[in-house]
Amino acid sequence: MQGTTIPTQIDLAEQLTERFGLLLTQGQLAELLGRSTGGVRYCLCAPRDARTRALKACGRLIGRRVYYPAIEVARIISGADDA
Repeated sequence: MQGTTIPTQIDLAEQLTERFGLLLTQGQLAELLGRSTGGVRYCLCAPRDARTRALKACGRLIGRRVYYPAIEVARIISGADDA
């Protein structure tokens, strides 16, 4: 597997911050995951696996909207807690 690199949690966090900013909206999270906004909303409403539960738990309510910190999303996606 020469020439392929697996992005680390820090690299992923930097990429997410550069692309979306420090906080992701549900729409941006859906774009990142390749899902529809409604699909992400449904999955977060009734999480079935550990990563979805972690994504729901990292959401921050600001006013009436929920935002997801890019660093936390990167940690969850990279699977840092799975070790």
